[in-house]
Amino acid sequence: MPLTLTVPAIDPVEDLTVEKRPRHLQEWLNALPLTNLPVASGSLSYEIGALNRQKVAMETRLKLLELYRGAILKLLPALEEQFVATRLPLPEKNRELADLSRQLLTELATGYKIILLDYQGTRITLGKGKIIQFAAQRAMSMLGRILAICYQIYAPAPAGVWFEIHQIFRFAIEQGIANETVSDENGESSIGLVYKQILLLALSNPYHLNPGEVERVLGYLPRFGNLAQFQPFLQAGNSAGLFLVQTSGDSPPKNVPQNVGEVDNRNDILLNTQAVFQALHQHAERLEAEQPSGAQHTPEAAKESSHRDLLQRLLKLWSAAPKRVYHRSQNISSTEVCVGLPAIHHFLGGKKPAGEDADAPPVQLGRETRFVSGKWLIVNESAGGLALRGVFDTLPQIRPGEVIGLKAEGGGDWNIGVVRWVQSDKPNELEIGGQLMAPKAVPASIKPTIAGAAETFQAALLLPEILLLKQPETLVAPRGTFGPQRELQLELGDGTTLIVRAVRLTEQTSSIERFEFSRG
Repeated sequence: MPLTLTVPAIDPVEDLTVEKRPRHLQEWLNALPLTNLPVASGSLSYEIGALNRQKVAMETRLKLLELYRGAILKLLPALEEQFVATRLPLPEKNRELADLSRQLLTELATGYKIILLDYQGTRITLGKGKIIQFAAQRAMSMLGRILAICYQIYAPAPAGVWFEIHQIFRFAIEQGIANETVSDENGESSIGLVYKQILLLALSNPYHLNPGEVERVLGYLPRFGNLAQFQPFLQAGNSAGLFLVQTSGDSPPKNVPQNVGEVDNRNDILLNTQAVFQALHQHAERLEAEQPSGAQHTPEAAKESSHRDLLQRLLKLWSAAPKRVYHRSQNISSTEVCVGLPAIHHFLGGKKPAGEDADAPPVQLGRETRFVSGKWLIVNESAGGLALRGVFDTLPQIRPGEVIGLKAEGGGDWNIGVVRWVQSDKPNELEIGGQLMAPKAVPASIKPTIAGAAETFQAALLLPEILLLKQPETLVAPRGTFGPQRELQLELGDGTTLIVRAVRLTEQTSSIERFEFSRG
């Protein structure tokens, strides 16, 4: 199958200002002000872009691109600090640096893609095998990095990226080089290994990850990625750990369809993650036993509870793709939304004035004393959740796992939900996916009964029992509140005081905990 990669047209007139001598390029790169991120990024992007529009021999182009790649890999960590785990939507300066990063990687990937197309068009390929191994691995790696940045800033993947990634893998299979190793920043790598890592990252449900968690997933991929295996599509009763990869399309891997008619047996393959699941499960057990192995690969934060939470989610995601329980329908209505426990607590009328009760300190609602809600467009909805789009001059800070309040047009109770995914491709626009937890809530204030003198009440929500769903009443409180059999003091908005005991944790995110409790 011929490659149909997107590259710019070659300029018929030679540009003498484009540096085509590796030694002189290295001297220019050594003088580049890498500490000035906008200038260095812009200069590199411009120079690589100019090279991509000039006719250059494959061998020379590869040498030049490798020099550019070395400089970019030094620059990327500093760039990523400016947009990874930053509030959403990204401030203008941070967004510009994220865009510069993607542009750098796009130009670099384009250069390697040009080599692949030149190889495809040449009659004499003898002696050029190592060139295409490097070019294919590098092109796929750069495209994968572009996807990673999109996940980190919750931006949609550029159109055509997945199509090109799949094409390069198919090309490598046809050329018999998919498993040939080449040197990389992580040691030895291959086209097949990079492809598996990109697929596994996509299967980690990246738009549902908390800020900073994409980096943690990336940290595990070099260790566990190669355990994944490819196999032809076979209709089987148990599809656990099997994911469909449609190599002729422009989409990430997905759950194996129940209808075999949806599968293209010539182009579709299965990614088998069962060995990945087993190895990750053993690793998680060792962490629980506080006996981590492979220290050179284990992230520094591996002992944090949030990291262990992430491992548990990856175990679920890499063993079976999430399935939608309810059908979603299009909607053109809007809803009022407030974000975060303090804001919901405020709008439910639970805020207490300072000094009202000397024995019951006021609820700590953060440094901000002004809470706002905004009108969001409902893009689509189902019985269990909805997708929302908000366009404002100043958008609220929001991330996956944050609790939100939703109130329909015309009033009524505040519904309580939790953000499951976030996307943002414009500085004043956000798209979020929310899952509903309860149709209403009671504002509450909570703190442990055994607490230090300086420990204050925190905003919480009491969610009612739902008999139809056999769902007991639960509490939603800031993360860190729950402890097995922990005794807690609960102050309700009507002045009622309760002593409750935490029983079972039902959900924990980066922001909140939801748990069942017993009264008295």
